[in-house]
Amino acid sequence: MSAKSFEMLLELAFDTDKPAVYEEGAANAYQQFERAYRDAQVKGGKPTEELNFRFERLRLGVAIAFVKAFIRLSENEKSHEALEVLDSALKAKNTREIDKIVQKQIGKFDHLYHEIFVNEQREYILGMFERTLDAASKEELDELIFEGLELLPEVDWDAKDHGDDDDNEPLDEEFLKNL
Repeated sequence: MSAKSFEMLLELAFDTDKPAVYEEGAANAYQQFERAYRDAQVKGGKPTEELNFRFERLRLGVAIAFVKAFIRLSENEKSHEALEVLDSALKAKNTREIDKIVQKQIGKFDHLYHEIFVNEQREYILGMFERTLDAASKEELDELIFEGLELLPEVDWDAKDHGDDDDNEPLDEEFLKNL
């Protein structure tokens, strides 16, 4: 996978060029991770604090992409709180600080699970977010980025506006009188 692919995932999720997720830019954040990954490989493959931190920042970025896509399909305003937690964690200076921020506000992620079964695409995107949280390797994150690049262009972003077709039909007044 590449820095450009990661950048494209965020652009698709936010529906804008160069979304302001990382101060240094998404491509640069991915390149910093790759550099730390290569350095760790050269030093015998043992993970360093720098590699762990860069991995967590990349994982947060992938998670942010999926939560943002989920929110675009959702009408639940409380879901924005989960995105705010991830944004705050992204500003952390080390992995311990990331963990502290997320653990302190873990309950805000519960809002993502309201009404998920109303929209199949939302449910699938939420599953990708969960897989991102479970990802433990570069390969897993790269696979999620690739899957996101395949999925997000196919999403019906207007689906939340349509609702169930049954909800849009006028009620039969004769039927209501017979109740």
